[in-house]
Amino acid sequence: MSLRTGIASAAEPPLDCPCPPQGLVEVVGKKWALCVVTLLGKHGPLRFGMLQRSLPGVSPATLTSTLRQLSLEGILATVPVQRDRRARGSYGLTPKGLDLYRTLIPFSRWLRS
Repeated sequence: MSLRTGIASAAEPPLDCPCPPQGLVEVVGKKWALCVVTLLGKHGPLRFGMLQRSLPGVSPATLTSTLRQLSLEGILATVPVQRDRRARGSYGLTPKGLDLYRTLIPFSRWLRS
């Protein structure tokens, strides 16, 4: 890339980014993903209804999509809970999800300062 013009020539290879921001944004860049991770990190496994009530403004379809994506990324998993005669499930963080939550704590403190 020419410093003068800011345009890369065909002969110059692109620069490598030292951190993977695209991967991070793909995983947690969705509007509700960090909120879900924070709720589950603070309170432990929660049922769908409690997650929805705790996130005013999220539609059931959007929450379902967010939970599905976080599950596919290995950040959360369903946790079976036995109540009454029906088996029901809650959503809880996996070890990978707990690592993400612990990483978010300093960012939360920074945002509040």
